[in-house]
Amino acid sequence: MKTLDEISDSELEDCFNGSTNVDMVRKLLKDCQNPDGWIDTDDFGDEFAYALENFIDAEEDSWEWEEAWFNNRDWGMAIANKVNTLLGFDEKLIN
Repeated sequence: MKTLDEISDSELEDCFNGSTNVDMVRKLLKDCQNPDGWIDTDDFGDEFAYALENFIDAEEDSWEWEEAWFNNRDWGMAIANKVNTLLGFDEKLIN
């Protein structure tokens, strides 16, 4: 088992192909970390989507904006699942 602090920036970037900010992701991961050490994928997905709201290039309240928000949420959940794997947690046991 690893801790979140033991995951290198490079390992973390591999979870999202380097297409977002490592420091932001690391902070959100820490905010969404369960006391047992795993990342709550739903919470992280929501927080990740909120953090990216200002980057959505569509009118707020439009279907395009909503679709982009939910795509970002799904992306965040996928990142959290990959990080949980790096931490040594089985996705089936924590979801």
